[in-house]
This record gives sequence, structure tokens and C-alpha cells, in this order.
Amino acid sequence: EVEQLKESIAWPETPSLPSNFSLNDTSGPAHSTFTILPRNGGGGWRVGDQLEVLIQITDFHGRPKSSGGDVLLARLHNPTLFAGVAGRVLDHHNGSYTAVFSLLWEGSAHVEVTLVHPSEAVTVLERITQQNPGRVSLKGIFRSGSVTEATACNVCLKAPPEKLCNFTDIRTGEPWFCYKPKKLKCEHRVIHSFGGFGLKLKPMEDQLFQR
Repeated sequence: EVEQLKESIAWPETPSLPSNFSLNDTSGPAHSTFTILPRNGGGGWRVGDQLEVLIQITDFHGRPKSSGGDVLLARLHNPTLFAGVAGRVLDHHNGSYTAVFSLLWEGSAHVEVTLVHPSEAVTVLERITQQNPGRVSLKGIFRSGSVTEATACNVCLKAPPEKLCNFTDIRTGEPWFCYKPKKLKCEHRVIHSFGGFGLKLKPMEDQLFQR
């Protein structure tokens, strides 16, 4: 069970990204395709069957990709019935993927596949996560009278206990800490706020997330 959890959160295998890469060589939706595979055993589809869809990812030139790691979302839906189901996407690590859907209703169904992030963007995300795991900035706001202070907060902070305010949930055990304010006390905390992202992207990399 532990190994399954590790596999579920492991980074996918993605190609390295050269410093002078071209966006046209990255995964793109324009020429990528998907094909609905025939039903196992032949015949028509029935409620309860598993529908399989083969997805082939290409770059912007229309050339098939030879590696995996793209982030894909697949869904099967019927807008008229307000019915839908998410597909389980299997990465074959060669530019192709299989999406598997459970058929849960009678009538028509439409397949939709979305390229959320190309594999090249995943390579960048893995690098910045390893280099700067605390890149999401969260703040605690402390206030007493006319005095207000803000300090950084997170589930894990590098500081001795006497320098931290411990706001760990006593019911769930979920950890949460803030650096102690200079003038105020821990009990003067009033709210938490989002402080922004600390992304260190190289030239051109930001365009991988703007398509």
C-alpha cells in the first residue's frame, strides 16, 4: 500500500529541456488526436462497459512525441443529461496514452481530452519544486489595537520552536506554524492570507504555462 501511494505521487518521466528549446517542439493540442477503440468482444456498447480511447500527442509541427509525462484530463459527458465521468489516463511513455471510462448512462456520450500541461512544463515544475519547495508564500496576520504584523506561515518552517507560533489543529493533528511576530504575541493572530508564488523560471519557460 505504501508503494502504491509513492507511485501515485511520483513525478512522471519527462525529457530534459534544453536552454534553447523551441515551443514548436513541445507537446501541443493542434495535431494531437484520440481514437475510440472497438468494444472488447465486439457489438454495441452497454451500460457498465469500459470505453477505451487511444490518445496520440504530437508537437506543433504534427510530429508524434516519443516520450510521456504530459498532463491530460479526459472526460466523457452528455450535456443534455448533465451526465459526466472522468477518465483514468494511462501513460505508455512513448507519446501515447489510453483513457478508460466507465459507461454509466444510456444514450449518447462525448469524449473530451484536454492537454493541461505539456511534458516540458512538467519538467520545469519538477525542477522548481526540488529547488524551492516552499515557493508558495502564506502569511499570518497578527493584530492588536493599532499594531499589525505579518509573518510567513507553512506546515514546516526552519526555526527553533521558541521562534514559532504553533497553530497545529488539536483535533486532526494537521501541522501549521508561523514565525513569531516581533511586537505581538501568537494569540494576536487574526487571519491567514496568500502571499504569492516564488517561481524561478528561465527564459522562455513561462510561455509553457500561458497556452
